[in-house]
Amino acid sequence: MPKYKQFDRDKVLEAASVVFHEKGYNGTSIDEILTATGLSRSSLYDSFKDKHNLYLQSLEFYKEVNDKKIQNLDEKNLNGLQKLETMFKSVVNHLSEHPDDNGCLLVNAAAEMSKQCFKTSQVVCNNKEELQNLFSTWISDAEEKKVVKLQKPAKIYGQFFYNTLCGLRVMSQSGAGKTELSNIVKVALDSLN
Repeated sequence: MPKYKQFDRDKVLEAASVVFHEKGYNGTSIDEILTATGLSRSSLYDSFKDKHNLYLQSLEFYKEVNDKKIQNLDEKNLNGLQKLETMFKSVVNHLSEHPDDNGCLLVNAAAEMSKQCFKTSQVVCNNKEELQNLFSTWISDAEEKKVVKLQKPAKIYGQFFYNTLCGLRVMSQSGAGKTELSNIVKVALDSLN
């Protein structure tokens, strides 16, 4: 009877996503994945087929983890502007408290792999559309509650805030500190009035 190694798939995907986040797809070796995940080479290939499939599943896992955080914020009894402020403050705090963090795996995937891999591009584009729609919804809510007065359609602001979010993560990688990142968020939020 064949011997099957038991492992927690989510823990493997989490460990793999950390390595891909830190080193990128092209900078990550199979040996680094094996060390991080604790998988044997045969378990890796039996369960995930290859590095590329593991990468795609790691991206999906990373997205799901972040989606849950956003869903928790979305369910809070706050108006849309408060949700935006809370989210962006949380991002700035995380980036300033973890200056060695390599930004965001999905942003990095967009820059490194989305032109090379259609499936990566799909994950990145789905994430972009979901966040833009969420931001647009929050901004529409803030307008309906007379918290902000928009000069442009909420959808355009949703795109702008998604770009701002990605930009913050890239700026942090180039050494931007809390004050600089907070100033960017302030200007972005001021655009709603």
